Amino acid sequence: MDDKVFPASIVDDITYCVDKAYPSLVLSYAWILTLEGEVSLEISRKALDKTMRYYPKSRCILTNAYPSYKRWFRYCWKLTECEGNDILQEIRVTNPDFTVADAVKHYADNQVALSIDLSSHVPLKALLIRTPERIFLFFIMHHAAADGLGGFFFIQKFIQYYEDILYRREATDEPAGTFEDIPLPDIRLSWSDLSPRHFRPFLQNFFLTFKKPALNVFPGKSKGISGTFKAMVRHIPPDRLAKIRGTSKQYGSTINDYLLATMFQTIKKWCREWIKPADRIYINVPMSFRTPEDRTLSNVLSGAFISLNPESIGTSEAMLTLVRKEIIELADSNVARTIIRFSALLKPLLISARISLLKHTSLGYAPTIVLSNMGILSPNPSHQDNEGFHYLGNARIANIHGIPAAAAWPMLLLYTYNQRMIFNLAFLDSFFEPETAEKFIDSFLKAL
Repeated sequence: MDDKVFPASIVDDITYCVDKAYPSLVLSYAWILTLEGEVSLEISRKALDKTMRYYPKSRCILTNAYPSYKRWFRYCWKLTECEGNDILQEIRVTNPDFTVADAVKHYADNQVALSIDLSSHVPLKALLIRTPERIFLFFIMHHAAADGLGGFFFIQKFIQYYEDILYRREATDEPAGTFEDIPLPDIRLSWSDLSPRHFRPFLQNFFLTFKKPALNVFPGKSKGISGTFKAMVRHIPPDRLAKIRGTSKQYGSTINDYLLATMFQTIKKWCREWIKPADRIYINVPMSFRTPEDRTLSNVLSGAFISLNPESIGTSEAMLTLVRKEIIELADSNVARTIIRFSALLKPLLISARISLLKHTSLGYAPTIVLSNMGILSPNPSHQDNEGFHYLGNARIANIHGIPAAAAWPMLLLYTYNQRMIFNLAFLDSFFEPETAEKFIDSFLKAL
């Protein structure tokens, strides 16, 4: 096979440089499907192989070892011959009581073995754990390869190929490896970005926490970026979700705004009970640039800060109005998109200089928490039962868990599957001890 290389985006570059600057961070995330029924390892490997060919980025490594002076300044994705058989591992567990919590703990406890070094590994690993009662199928993906939504598109395609093979359906045509799914959309810095309408909100948002450093409200053992990766999950059943939807509708709000408003109120109360009162509270809200028809594997994601003084955090109705105002202003001024565009200014820096810069500045703009709501997940809408559960061939998808990456702040990923809202919290225990983290997320859910 001839070598095929394609330039990495600035998001890929920065993510990888952060990975090198802080080895303790976990920049991969995992999707865990809980399956009830029969799952074929052979068909899984074949479907995974087809899916990796459909998404060439999942078969690449990130390298600066290519014949160009640009290797000093940037990385490229290099296509490999990696196949599904190379990355899918099967484990058998005899314990009939092996639960979702045990599956999440297995992922957290085996971070070293399951971690991904983009310079030597493709950005994807898969693991199938068989127990006497159920099966857990893991898809582990590096953040440089795709954001959470892109990773879920990968799973949807995998399920389609699995059922095509199982039911002997006519094979879907596969892309010819054009790499169209690899780069970000064409987001370039332009003169319009320097207009006051875009540039002023960008400066205010990007340098906000340098002016007033974000409060670390989570008591831990150290303030350095280190520690052991931890994760936990919580569920809200259909009746509780209906109540949340009803409350949001009552206030003329979206569910996402209601979640953000409640998180601000939770952190304010948390500060009063655990540490000295906060000066500022920062929640980073990821913002995707994807259009509905965009099904690529690329990382098309940025984020913006919503920062509030605790004194401004009041009743639910007042908070919903305030949060909605903040989000509209951020969206209208394209802050998230402008952040990506201005990050292109880092491109001319040598890779070593970029790593050094990120190493010395990242703590300055750490948010209090990252809150990411992915909405409703539909893994296989064409094959589901009358209870609303989707299927992978003969196996019912009883549950889905998305374990986010862990940085120098907690990351909370949530979404809805089959009328159940699922919360996934990831963190480093040096910042947030597990017992304390459990109390925090439980207080948040109680407030909803």
